[in-house]
Amino acid sequence: APLHAQNLQNTDTQIRSRDLQSQALPDLGEETGEGGYEDDGEFGKLLKLQRASPWYVIPYASARGYWTSNVALANTGTEGDTVFVETQGFNAGYRITPDWRVQIGYNYQLTRYEEKDFLDTDGHNPEFSSTYRLPWNFQLTGGFRGTWLNDPHNDVEIYREANPYGNLFQSHSFFEDRLTWFYGYQFDQKYANPHVFNRYEHTLSMGLTYIWSRQLVSQLAVRQNWQFYEFRAPSAFNSAREEWISTASLQTIWQPLSWLQVSAFAMGTHDNSRYAVRDYSVANLGGEVRFFWKF
Repeated sequence: APLHAQNLQNTDTQIRSRDLQSQALPDLGEETGEGGYEDDGEFGKLLKLQRASPWYVIPYASARGYWTSNVALANTGTEGDTVFVETQGFNAGYRITPDWRVQIGYNYQLTRYEEKDFLDTDGHNPEFSSTYRLPWNFQLTGGFRGTWLNDPHNDVEIYREANPYGNLFQSHSFFEDRLTWFYGYQFDQKYANPHVFNRYEHTLSMGLTYIWSRQLVSQLAVRQNWQFYEFRAPSAFNSAREEWISTASLQTIWQPLSWLQVSAFAMGTHDNSRYAVRDYSVANLGGEVRFFWKF
């Protein structure tokens, strides 16, 4: 029983760490209400790769390294670690009308910890979504994400997740479109297997994106995320678990070439859960190199 509980706790930490990274550091344009039209919003946000064709395909690969102050997302006795993440995948989309598009994507992601290698994962991440641009620069998106996590040391599956979601964002541009203010709401329903819980989430977020030059952009974002867990017996956790997660992040992206981006980021997160034993704070600091090409 103690070993089983420890395995569940490790998997829980792996899942939450992935969630924090994906929520705090979205691709530029993903939440500004501007992604997906003239520049398709994927990786052409800095150097716009405009094309007459309604479709696009973008294969990519990236390497990210960062230091985390609380690798286990622990309430006390925090320990830091260095993390390396390698990702390869593709995004593709089709513009049905000037205001409506559909997109699919898939990536394979390897996450490795320098010291806590029991947290290492290999992950498969497919996604399908549809986005519609409404009047007043609102952007409505609905979609589905999947996640499969494997333990690379034992070659076994440790977690699966099905995640239908929807969001609504709006943006406003100022100073000749150099500064963009965005804000919005997202709902996620996450079905987990073979883990012992499902959960639903509400997220409010807002931020600023500033274009320093044709090749340099910064984004400051803040998020408030509420997670409500629904456990299936038998469970090692309290069935009324709730997580209230506050996150602030800053990232700067430099795109010197049409196929290369280099970024630096910093983020801080505090989880004020319903039960104090689950509370944690964590800071991450690192950088990423991304290669891509647009067809």
